[in-house]
Amino acid sequence: MKVAVVGGGVMGAATAWRLAKRGADVVVYDRHSPPHALGSSHGESRIIRTAYFEGSWYVPLLQEVFGLWRELEGISGKRLLTMTGALMIGGESSENVAGALAAAKEHHLDAEFLDTEALRRRYRGHVVRAGDVAVLDRQAGILNPDASVAALLAHVPHVESETEVRSISDLRGRFDRVVVAAGPWTPELIDWLPLSVERQVHGWFSFARDAEAGSWFTPDRFPAFVRFSDESGFMYGIPSLDGKTVLTSKYMRGVSGHVTRTLTCMYTNTPDGHFVIDFSPEDRSVVVISACSGHGFKFGPVIGDIAADLVLDGGTRRDISRFSAARFAPSPHVPHHDGHRDQ
Repeated sequence: MKVAVVGGGVMGAATAWRLAKRGADVVVYDRHSPPHALGSSHGESRIIRTAYFEGSWYVPLLQEVFGLWRELEGISGKRLLTMTGALMIGGESSENVAGALAAAKEHHLDAEFLDTEALRRRYRGHVVRAGDVAVLDRQAGILNPDASVAALLAHVPHVESETEVRSISDLRGRFDRVVVAAGPWTPELIDWLPLSVERQVHGWFSFARDAEAGSWFTPDRFPAFVRFSDESGFMYGIPSLDGKTVLTSKYMRGVSGHVTRTLTCMYTNTPDGHFVIDFSPEDRSVVVISACSGHGFKFGPVIGDIAADLVLDGGTRRDISRFSAARFAPSPHVPHHDGHRDQ
């Protein structure tokens, strides 16, 4: 079977890896030269965690994906995943902290609830305010995005870089199936998905000179974290892998106000914040895996494997009902076409 994958970020690259492993003739198309810094799959770090406050139905996929990341490490000879644990921090009434705890209990995860005093005592790098609590997820860590995408693409025979696909119809006749994994460019190809693209800026901060901070933020002492607050929404951070800087915010002790570098990336968001992993309702020869709403990188290999199932088998053993395209699909009486925009 000949398959075109549109997009060479983590989702497209992982899909192509799994398809190629199963014998498909697969070609990846990307408008730039992946891995690159012009989409959503770049940088030095992404958090991977298991006590998933976004919904406990994600947990089985997360439990599976660790093995796939380790498989990729084994065949690439690259270290892609560093286990650090992860903290979900918020107020006592935080729905997200409660969601992480609920997911941990439902799936019997290796996680621990920390009250205010335990959080303050154990993690000196955090500014802990009255009422702050946390869930420590021990099955969590940090992925290296650039190295991960490069490792995936190294096992894909055909990558067409600097090649823009303007319409799915351009690929028909040459390919039996098309997988759309175009991230922020998905709306140019799939016009029935109500997506919004959000620009995110990440900052790295140096340690304060007079602090013991260098030892506070090492991976063995400082888990990755996601922090929720009423005034700031949410922010996330990671331990210092280079011993010099930390990606963080004003909620940290021992961190100077000096920004050492910044990085931008794009989130492609659905209205409900959940993924789309499904056949196009307009054409079952097209599989859509996109719009991961800023929390999809960690899932790359398992979503790629699911996409390969859909392409080659017409279905998958995993429960992906929550990610159905039908929740956004157009009404049958409304005419739509496959990504050609008139303007």
